[in-house]
Amino acid sequence: MKKVLLRDINMLDVVEMDRPELPPSGVLVAMRAAALCRTDVKMIRQGHRNLILPRIPGHEGVGEVVASDDPALPPGTMVAVYPGHSCGTCPACRQGQTARCPSLSIFGFNRDGLFRTIVPFDREELSSLVPCPPEMDPAIAALAEPLACCLSALRKFPGSDRDNALVVGAGAVGCLFAALLVFLGWRRVIIADGVPSRLGGEIPPGVEKLLSTTMELPEILSGMGLTASLRLLVPACPGGLDWPFWEAMAPGGGVSVFSGMEGAGTREIAMNRLHYGELVLAGSYGCNRIDFADALGMLSRRVVDVSFLRPVTISLENLLDGVGLLEKRRAKKVIINRF
Repeated sequence: MKKVLLRDINMLDVVEMDRPELPPSGVLVAMRAAALCRTDVKMIRQGHRNLILPRIPGHEGVGEVVASDDPALPPGTMVAVYPGHSCGTCPACRQGQTARCPSLSIFGFNRDGLFRTIVPFDREELSSLVPCPPEMDPAIAALAEPLACCLSALRKFPGSDRDNALVVGAGAVGCLFAALLVFLGWRRVIIADGVPSRLGGEIPPGVEKLLSTTMELPEILSGMGLTASLRLLVPACPGGLDWPFWEAMAPGGGVSVFSGMEGAGTREIAMNRLHYGELVLAGSYGCNRIDFADALGMLSRRVVDVSFLRPVTISLENLLDGVGLLEKRRAKKVIINRF
C-alpha cells in the first residue's frame, strides 16, 4: 500500500503506508480512481491558501468500501468523496451551503486526501461519502467534484435567460462548464482560449470554439455581433476577467467569478456600467454537498456528455509524470487508477 506525501513545496514523495485501522462506526475505502487537477499542481508547486503541510493531497475521487463498521455502507459499496467536511449545524450548513461553513475542512488541503491506497473515514466524515451505482465507471465518477463546482457557480444565477454564454479558458473545468450549459439548454455556448491546442479535440459537442486571448476578446466579440449580448460569462482560468468584460454583457447578465485571479486579482472595473446594466457578479469557490450529489447523479445518468474528455490514466507511483502532463498542457485531465 502506498500514499503520496507533500512534505513541503516541491517536496513530494510516494511512500509505503500500513493498512489503516477501521475507525469505530467508520469505514475503509479502497481508492479506485482519483483525479489530478491544476489546483493540485498549484498546491505542489506554489502552495495554497487552505493548504497545511505536510499533507496527503487529492480531493477528487471514488472508491470501494472494503471494511465497514456502519451498516448503511456495507463492503462493496462504491462511494464518491465530497471533499468538504462541514459542521452540519451552523446557519450555512442548515441552508445547504456547506461550502460556506466557517469550520469547513477539505480533503487534500487541510485534511489528508485521497492519493493513497486505502482511506479511513471516521463516523463524522461519513457525510462526505456519496454512494454511486456499482456499474458506474470510477473515472467518470471522479469528475463529480469539478462538475459540482460548475453547478454550484451556475446556481447563483437562477433567473438567467439561457441565451449567449461565454466560457474563457478551455481546460478541463472550462470544458465541463460548457458541457453543463449545453445540457441545460443554453442557446449558444462559446469557449475561448488563446492557445490553439487547447481548442483541439477535447471540446464538448455543441460548443462553439473561439481562438482569442483576453486582450483580443472585445474586438473579436464585437465582430461577432456580441457586444452587450452575453447573458453569462464564466472565467475558467486565472486571467479570465482581465479585460473590459462589462462591455460584452447584456443588461442583467451574470458574471461568475469562478476562477481565482493571479496575484492580488485587482483591476479597475467600470462600476457605472455594472450599475446601469444591472449586472450580477457572483463569486463561487468549491461546491456544496447537494451540488456534488446532483453532479454525480448527472454523470451516472449520462445526461451531461463528458465523453469528449480523454483523461490520461497513471499509477499512484507516477504522480509526478501526471503533474508534468498538466503543466506542459499535454493533458486536460489525469486520472490515477492504479493504487
